[in-house]
Amino acid sequence: MSKLRELIRKNVGLKAVQEVQGTRAHYKASEAWVVTNSKFTQQAFQLARSNGVRLIDRDELVEMLLQMKEKMSPSKKSNLGTKTSA
Repeated sequence: MSKLRELIRKNVGLKAVQEVQGTRAHYKASEAWVVTNSKFTQQAFQLARSNGVRLIDRDELVEMLLQMKEKMSPSKKSNLGTKTSA
């Protein structure tokens, strides 16, 4: 269990950014993202910035999920099934 806790606490570092950058180049993708439910190291931020890789950490991920939840709220969903006359 202590290994699991150690993995959960670790910030995402250079390796993830290097891997996604290499994958983007190989597949000629227009964007590259690294998403985590943790944080990133300062080195990961620097490498991502210089290579145009988007980093989404725990805080931004939570914010994105909350925005999606708001968009999908019942009041907005109820309008999807209503017919309008033309």
